[in-house]
Amino acid sequence: MEKLAGMVRHLLRRFRFVTVLLIATGLGGLHPVHAEDVLIRNRPVVGVERRLEYSDLVLEEAMRRTRKEYGAYRIAWVESTTARERMLLEMVSGEKFNTTVIASQPSWEEQLLPIRIPLDMGLSNYRIALTHRNIQPRISAVQSLDELKTLRLGVGAAWSSRKVMDADGFNTVQGDNFEPLLKMLMAERIDYFPRGMNEVFVEYDDRRAANPDLVIERDIVIEYPLPGYVFVSPAAPRLHKRLQAGLESMVRDGSLLKMMREYHAEMIRRANFCARRVFHVPNPFLSDKTPLQRKELWFNPYDPKTGMCAAKGRKAARAG
Repeated sequence: MEKLAGMVRHLLRRFRFVTVLLIATGLGGLHPVHAEDVLIRNRPVVGVERRLEYSDLVLEEAMRRTRKEYGAYRIAWVESTTARERMLLEMVSGEKFNTTVIASQPSWEEQLLPIRIPLDMGLSNYRIALTHRNIQPRISAVQSLDELKTLRLGVGAAWSSRKVMDADGFNTVQGDNFEPLLKMLMAERIDYFPRGMNEVFVEYDDRRAANPDLVIERDIVIEYPLPGYVFVSPAAPRLHKRLQAGLESMVRDGSLLKMMREYHAEMIRRANFCARRVFHVPNPFLSDKTPLQRKELWFNPYDPKTGMCAAKGRKAARAG
């Protein structure tokens, strides 16, 4: 009898141990229990740019459609204006924020967890310039890339685009950020100020009343690959995996392309791609992991499949 009682006590202890183990590992009831995933982004103190609004929508959808596999989530923002160098340091630690969307640079891809899907599908690869109305005739006369390189191009000192333009021999004039460069443009100390498609029209609309000589350059577009990726802190590998799965799902079913074109429809219309001369510029700083071969990731307004620009309607630009 004593031997039987001992066996019962032993089995009860084993049962309690297994029950506690199942609860602790989230396996009780055969339903995994995940902690809430928290995506934390940096938000400028002053204003919310449209490009942030668009990326917010995309990230929300990527998180939403992975809820079944990964569970609950929350998106939060930290209000601060952070320089890019400081942003990288903050992202490496992941203590302040763990996710950002920014033009890729080698140092970012090396130190963070990139998702190599351009969130705007490469729309910002196409640069349209702000210029001064007095300078427009000079730009309109440009017929070759070599001629374009002689003009004074304004660019931010810390911007990824500055390295690309310097490497290709453009006549760059550097400024700390957008506002000093705009003042230089209005003083005709630079000739043009290329901006991404997701920037140029918003910036023009916001500032044209205070700068009546400011115009959107009407004849050329500069194209070079400069993908804007989602970067995740190495301290949040699960979040990186979740966002990767969500974004790949959006690419597969076409919803990312649909979202991009619907959100930017007015910008694409105003760009008037088909009437512009296109100057293609290489980007020597691209990682060899850049998925240029994945055509489904890149929006191309000159691809006949889009139906935007018939071959006869395009203006050609000489390479040199």
